[in-house]
Amino acid sequence: MSQTQRPRTPKRKIEAGLHSAIIVNQPMVRNFSTGGGHSPGDTLVEGDEKIVTKKWQGYPPENLNVVGKPQPPLAEVAIPRYTGKAEYATRISFPNMLFAKLLASPHPRARVRKLDATKAAQMPGVAYILSAQNAPKTYPFPEELFFQGSIVAIVAAETEDLAEDAVEAIDVDYEVLPFASSLSQIMSGNAPDLSQGRGQRRGNTAPSVVQYGDVEKAFQDADIIKEFTYYYAGGVVAPLQPCGSVAKWDGDKVTVWGHGQGIYPPRAIIARGLGIDPKNVRFINKWNGGTFGGVRQASEKFYPWVAYIAKMTGRPVKLTLTKDQELAHMQVKPENIQKFKVGAKKDGRIVVCQREYFVNNGERSGGGGGNGGRSELYLHVVPNWKEIGHDYRTNSMTIGASRSNMQQEFKFGWEQMMDEMAEAVGMDPVQFRLLNVQKPGTKVSLASGGPTMAPVPEIENGFLTYDSFASVEVMEEGMKAIGWDKRNSVPGGNPGRVKRGFGVAMSQHHAGRVGYHEGEVGFERVVKRGGADVYESEIELNAEGNIILRFAQPDSGTNHGTGIAMAIAEILGFTNLRHIRLLWGDSDLAPPAPGWNSGLTTQLQGGALCTAADKLRKDLLNRASELLKVDIGRLQIRDAVISSKDDTKKAVTFAALARSNEGRVIRQHASCCHPGAIGRAMNRGIGACFVEVEVDTWTGNWRFIRAAYCHDTGNVINPLLAEADMNGSLVQSSQVATEAIPWDREFPGTRHFSVGYLSYRLPTIMDVPEQTQVFVNSWNPDGTSGRKDLPKRLSALLQEQ
Repeated sequence: MSQTQRPRTPKRKIEAGLHSAIIVNQPMVRNFSTGGGHSPGDTLVEGDEKIVTKKWQGYPPENLNVVGKPQPPLAEVAIPRYTGKAEYATRISFPNMLFAKLLASPHPRARVRKLDATKAAQMPGVAYILSAQNAPKTYPFPEELFFQGSIVAIVAAETEDLAEDAVEAIDVDYEVLPFASSLSQIMSGNAPDLSQGRGQRRGNTAPSVVQYGDVEKAFQDADIIKEFTYYYAGGVVAPLQPCGSVAKWDGDKVTVWGHGQGIYPPRAIIARGLGIDPKNVRFINKWNGGTFGGVRQASEKFYPWVAYIAKMTGRPVKLTLTKDQELAHMQVKPENIQKFKVGAKKDGRIVVCQREYFVNNGERSGGGGGNGGRSELYLHVVPNWKEIGHDYRTNSMTIGASRSNMQQEFKFGWEQMMDEMAEAVGMDPVQFRLLNVQKPGTKVSLASGGPTMAPVPEIENGFLTYDSFASVEVMEEGMKAIGWDKRNSVPGGNPGRVKRGFGVAMSQHHAGRVGYHEGEVGFERVVKRGGADVYESEIELNAEGNIILRFAQPDSGTNHGTGIAMAIAEILGFTNLRHIRLLWGDSDLAPPAPGWNSGLTTQLQGGALCTAADKLRKDLLNRASELLKVDIGRLQIRDAVISSKDDTKKAVTFAALARSNEGRVIRQHASCCHPGAIGRAMNRGIGACFVEVEVDTWTGNWRFIRAAYCHDTGNVINPLLAEADMNGSLVQSSQVATEAIPWDREFPGTRHFSVGYLSYRLPTIMDVPEQTQVFVNSWNPDGTSGRKDLPKRLSALLQEQ
């Protein structure tokens, strides 16, 4: 060996592994009262109607080869992202492409008296100017500009700079109208009437009132009564990818590349907006740099206008929103005030709770605040309660889904109240929560369940029963992970200027809406009723022995495609994902489906694919049985080989079965529907966040030290991706909890967001705490392989205890 040569380092196999995660498995059959899901046997009997379904969708969480094992994201999803070749809408480029820029209203509320674009139209490079004067009648511009940032005109030019110059040259005469952008303004005595009756709720001028039990008597009987008021200024999550789209026509068909959480809903918006057949619209959205619910609103509203400009100019057109425009059009978490009056017994049991809330609905006209956020957590255990809601229309951004839909911004108030009530009764905050939170076996009637309850088949003797719900476990495991026993129980009791403290918050995600699969009684009932969200899917086996999954949902870094592929691999007897391929996010390639939201991707789109995989499995077993002359019951499947249990030499591969199918792929199609009001099984996601925070009591500066983030997952599909997902969740939720919408302080109510994000502090790597992720597998009896599907980033809000 020469002196310049060095011995080669042996190759080391890189394997997917967890960084700092704990997985806790609960027993499948349990000895406490449930709704029947965890009793022995393989069937689930639901409600008074005794609807019988297969537990685990026929695939129990036993002897699993893929689900629950760390898996890197599939190559076709991940590698284009890492190499910069992924087709994000903002990366799409064509020769001869025009660039569009917006002219936005600088006023919270106004009308356009006169718009003169003559000078702008004559400027170099300007190809088209769209305004209310020439917008399509099928998709007009707004007559009243209801919030600062409302669209006034769109200029398309040869370059972005030329388009921006032309925007500045448009002369607009605005009629400025009386406005109210914040809760303080709309609740004042001289506020303008923006919705035919301030405080309107679903068109009614009176506040919404819902109650259960005898609230007045319960307050008389309570030992301790406290009142609290909490204010939240609103929040928004910022996607890395700017909102935008590209439109290109080929004859009578337009292709639009977009940014959001679906392909068929925006395709329908474009078709309606242009007055054309949806078949003449191709919508592509495969990758996103984050969506979080709010992005959809900011991108979708512009698709028809961008496509229209492309049609009128005969050239591709690209629109990319600037950050200040993006913030104006994204859905945001609403500004709100919550007032609590709570009564408890000396032992810590809450016996009565009255909550009055006031919600800034933004431009949304009525009902936007829903019921002030889902109140099931704790409310389902309180025997007497009253909810009073006031929803206000204001001249500010649209509210709606923004990293959860009307939830965490209200649960924030509940969690603060629980901390203060724990202190009032002299109890540890964890023990106080465990005393007052629902558990498996908790029964809820329609009347006691609150505004979000609805008649469902699972009702038995007038009650729904909580089933798969790890409320106790997420608290107990979180206490262990954070070291709760070392907590200083006296707030501010540590000596010195800089103090550390532990905090805890719980969160519940949605309502356990596991979809009904094709062939189930629930599916037939929901679809027959009409208006159901039906997710369709296709699964194919080709001559190479590869399984191709076709589905609609775009990827936003969540890697739900990999999660779904893992469930499919388990059903089809694979021990890895080498033969699974994905085709997604393109309306010309994927079957119809609604968009994804609320963490329902792997539940509903995945449910359709799991059913298709089940049909394919049965199809292949039938084919193999005929070919091998072996009874189906004596066949087994492993890694694309079907063989006899009695004689393994009698075998056939998936590829051989496909090649024998007259040269055609073997294909199966299946559907899964959102259960809506008909299906409301009490298999809900529950989580808890334990944190250690350091505060400088002289300056108010704080530092996030550690976190134990606990999740009831049913059965976590992919711990590797789940761990990464929850790490990002915690960083983002800490930002939403501590940095409000950047309302302009210099000109309050006139420019209600700052230019760009210069005054909006986004977390950096320096803000990321040490984290431990805890996944509690509570085995959802309604889900394939026991999965409840990971509660979508439970945003438990930070509290310094």
